[in-house]
Amino acid sequence: MFLPLLGEMAGVRADVSVHLASMNRPIQGPESGVLRLNLLAVVAGLCALSFSPPDSDAAEQGMSSEAPSRFIIGISPFLDKSVKDEVYRGIVRLVVEDLPLNSALAIYDAFELKTITHFSLPSARAFNSPKTRANQFAPAIRDLKLFLAEEQPKPTNSHSDFQAAIRLPQFLDFLAGTTTTNSKTSVLLIGSPLYQDAKEPAFSMVDGYFPSDGHLQASREQSVYGFSGDSAVAPPSILHWIYFGDPWVSDLHKEKITRFWTLYLDRRGAQLAAFTGDLPIALQSFRQPSTAGATKHWTVDTAQRKIEMLRVNRSVTIADWLTRDPLPAGAQAPPSVMVGPMKIGIRWKERIDLDLYATPRPGAATLYFEHVRSPEGYYYKDHRSSPGREYEFIEFESSVDVREVEAFINFYKGSCPGGARGEVRIEFDGRIYGCPFFIPAHQGNLGRSGSSQQEFWTPIPIQKVLNIVQQPIATRRTD
Repeated sequence: MFLPLLGEMAGVRADVSVHLASMNRPIQGPESGVLRLNLLAVVAGLCALSFSPPDSDAAEQGMSSEAPSRFIIGISPFLDKSVKDEVYRGIVRLVVEDLPLNSALAIYDAFELKTITHFSLPSARAFNSPKTRANQFAPAIRDLKLFLAEEQPKPTNSHSDFQAAIRLPQFLDFLAGTTTTNSKTSVLLIGSPLYQDAKEPAFSMVDGYFPSDGHLQASREQSVYGFSGDSAVAPPSILHWIYFGDPWVSDLHKEKITRFWTLYLDRRGAQLAAFTGDLPIALQSFRQPSTAGATKHWTVDTAQRKIEMLRVNRSVTIADWLTRDPLPAGAQAPPSVMVGPMKIGIRWKERIDLDLYATPRPGAATLYFEHVRSPEGYYYKDHRSSPGREYEFIEFESSVDVREVEAFINFYKGSCPGGARGEVRIEFDGRIYGCPFFIPAHQGNLGRSGSSQQEFWTPIPIQKVLNIVQQPIATRRTD
């Protein structure tokens, strides 16, 4: 895949080899001594050019008194094969042609947090030559080629595909631990802007999810996107992000993720200068960070303190079972089966924050706003606050037994004199069921639980809603 460029870069070594070989051939005639001396001079010059210490030429010109410009590239180990050649060529061209003299480049695996290669480009006239650079930095270029050529194993204990994944929060922590200078750094990220981590699946950005502004005000102990003042702090940096394909659910999803990373990086003393699907644009911004344009200015919504993952719809029909007009009057027939996929949702009109909790069976993980994925399904929160109708739901994609599922509603935040009211809807066995719900509390309690918090919670009587049995509403949640 990468042979054409490597062949070109090997040219300078081939030239040296040819001259060395010619020295071993007999040279006949009276000019042989002169030719040999000339040839020795040429070879000595080539060897000095190719293999002399980087600062030999700088000694003639005077060493630069300025600190080297610092460049960092973070690459996903899970790039698609179709883009690896483009990435390789782009970085090699950067190395042999575009990086300024008196600079240092380090290339890292931005998911596994490992060094791929690094080198310094001295302030020496000889390094204006692409062939000199290709020869001098051939080992680093080979390290990059081997990294891209290897098929890296992806995490297997997660439902995510980790396509081109980068762990940006951890990568910035890693850079802070390897930095010994306070000079501003230009950082190029090559990979998906959607965070994925098998150890932190609840914070995944795939499938239309994005973090609330609560994460931007949280500590690192509360959220992977949080930041603590006593954490290791990387030097000021300008980030340039290149991603491939179309990772977005919609333009709105793209805007939400762009806004979040901009504000997140700002909190860490960094600037997101380029966020693009065009590699040449990202490389241009990366090598000339002083000319990079700033992204759109946003501010953190300080009133949004809740740490949760919100979701952008793929289409209007995904929640049509919940948002459609009122269900037909009259009792629904009970389902014909007791086991199968299920959706549980709540909808309400008041401008308050209600939260849905659901557990598929005893001992299983509960899905809610701080735990949005599990082996059985996912939690969805409508962030759009559509006029007169807010909603959220939990979908169990794997089959569940309706006799084991438990669900509760919490009045989380806001004020509603007279109590909070809304409607529960359940989709099961091809039918849609509904019933009203009521929470007597006049204001939210921020999700606190316990025997003194009963008025802020109400259970969803699933079997009663499905008309499986007629039973009184269960005791309110007290744990």
